[in-house]
Amino acid sequence: MSYTADVLSSFAIEYHHATAHGVLTAVRIPDSPEPVPSAVVDRLPHGEAEFARTLRGYRQVQFVGGRIALRRACEQIGLTAPDILPNARGAPSLPEGFVGSISHKRTIAVGMVARDTEGTLGVDVEDYEPMRPSIEKAVLTDEERRSLPDEDTTRRWIATIMRFSIKEAIYKALDPYVERYVGFHEAHVTPDLHGHAAVQLHLAKGEGPFCVDARYVWLHGRLLTSVRIRPD
Repeated sequence: MSYTADVLSSFAIEYHHATAHGVLTAVRIPDSPEPVPSAVVDRLPHGEAEFARTLRGYRQVQFVGGRIALRRACEQIGLTAPDILPNARGAPSLPEGFVGSISHKRTIAVGMVARDTEGTLGVDVEDYEPMRPSIEKAVLTDEERRSLPDEDTTRRWIATIMRFSIKEAIYKALDPYVERYVGFHEAHVTPDLHGHAAVQLHLAKGEGPFCVDARYVWLHGRLLTSVRIRPD
């Protein structure tokens, strides 16, 4: 069923959240490949709206939701940005002096923005369920897998998804420096119990060194992670 009749609730602001790494806005998006209603696309500046109209299916839904979220986050810090279009590697291009990142899942898109004084920014949002233990070997190093709790499937999944999500955010924050895909096994992540995670990078091409600050929070029933990275 088309969601166009419910346009007022689709793409609405879910919440704002201030974090140590930047200001975040979350936007509800429909879990549907139906074209985004023109009334919603037209909320975007002209250049973004025209780009959105070139997309199809879920890509269009995610782009529109992500840009609405990122723009509302910009407003929270007093930034009125021109068209925020993807750069050559698909990341949002913000004005000089600012960094931002976008993530989305089936029914939510989030955008985080900050000043660039602490380096680049990556954000990721994950649904806790359904559990997907099959990803463990692909996303964790052997050492990380050995550190997981053996006795409880749920605890093991939580430990896995936290590392997975932080690595997704690391990839986004590293990309402006290395301009390549960074594999999951190029980072070793050790979350603590207080919303932080220690990160050791083992970059395949020897880039760096980098200073990495990684954090996580369970927010509105989802896992939200963010990373700030700067040359060390």
